[in-house]
Amino acid sequence: MTGQKANKINIINNKLRYKIPNNLNQRLSNTILTKINRRGKYLILEYENNLFLLLHLGMTGYFRFSKIYNFKKHDHLYFKFDDFYIIFNDIRKFGYFKLYEHKEFVNCKHLKNMGPEPLKKEFDFNYFLKSSKRDTKIKNLLMNQNFVAGLGNIYCSEILFKASVSPQRNSKSLKKDEILNIINSTKKILKKSIKLGGTTIKNFIVSDLKIGYFKNELNVYGRDNMTCKRCKNLCHIKKIVQNGRSTFFCSNCQF
Repeated sequence: MTGQKANKINIINNKLRYKIPNNLNQRLSNTILTKINRRGKYLILEYENNLFLLLHLGMTGYFRFSKIYNFKKHDHLYFKFDDFYIIFNDIRKFGYFKLYEHKEFVNCKHLKNMGPEPLKKEFDFNYFLKSSKRDTKIKNLLMNQNFVAGLGNIYCSEILFKASVSPQRNSKSLKKDEILNIINSTKKILKKSIKLGGTTIKNFIVSDLKIGYFKNELNVYGRDNMTCKRCKNLCHIKKIVQNGRSTFFCSNCQF
């Protein structure tokens, strides 16, 4: 897509989390897409006329590539290029598209207060220690996009298991080695998951309808009442709810 112009941007169904802007085709078609970036869970499409298209995939949104367009249920929009189509499909309709001019994009509410990327060097011990958001449960802290960008529910449970830290701990109670373990676990798990194509859960898919093989590596998420892989028969994985989200952990291995 980069370096090319979409001949047409066709909205099939604009009813996502936020209504798809009706002027996308008028503003962006026949305009060169210069760059695609990512910030946290957002994709950012930059155009030559200083317009920015912010995309969020929600829970089940994905793009597919096709030489011709054949409608599929839950298609919402497609970009038509000279030789191919890029189609956005979202079953649960939690994804969204927002269009910004440069001066608006700088102060975009979705990105303005976002924390550092977890794989960047800025996410380190000193940052963790100085954060003013630390007076909360560690699982909730990792889920806070203003603390660290992009971590989701599955990975937060897996990170804390690898670091041997209970999700019920207050982050202010963590010792230096525990904080370092969490940071290192975050980076290792994300890198491994990226290498394996992510995690396929329920109706989420990745490119070319392949599954994300990190699902096979999960130690706690979705394994409630199953035997812990680390301590074997000493404990079963427990499930609790924190801030309305399911959390999975081993009470024997995480403390």
